[in-house]
Amino acid sequence: MALDTSITHIRPRFQFTVPFAEQEVLQRITGLMEESKDEIVGVVVSKHIILDIPMGARHYWSPQLNFRVESDVEDPNQTVVKGLVGPRPAVWSMFMFIYFFVGTIGFFIAMFGFSKWSLGEYSNLVLALPIAILFMLTAYLSGKYGERLGHDQVEVLKQFVRDALAL
Repeated sequence: MALDTSITHIRPRFQFTVPFAEQEVLQRITGLMEESKDEIVGVVVSKHIILDIPMGARHYWSPQLNFRVESDVEDPNQTVVKGLVGPRPAVWSMFMFIYFFVGTIGFFIAMFGFSKWSLGEYSNLVLALPIAILFMLTAYLSGKYGERLGHDQVEVLKQFVRDALAL
């Protein structure tokens, strides 16, 4: 079983089944979290687990691994683990805000400029569309740069899950 989270996805998702009961999976995770506090910090809330990089090693682009454990419907002795690896919520929200804000403002200003242009009047507002696209491309490329900076930490988080669940 591989925990494949390709770096080409913005927030790669994963799902796999392990041959342990749900409580054993939670115990394995919490036990390994206690042993490796210098490498991984985390929170277990009911059946939801959030794994982070410790504060001393954390930077703006550090990833977070969120996953949920659920008993397999077909076999209660197995557990389904579903989750995603991605930026911390503050970083993710900021990028979504940038995309939404720049996209919306760029769209309306460009529509106003194109309306004037279609009426035969020249307007510099037509340039809002390529400028908005340039801003969005800049945000996208800075996000990809951040993914590369956090890649090694993503591997640390993935290896923690592999070790805890004997994958």
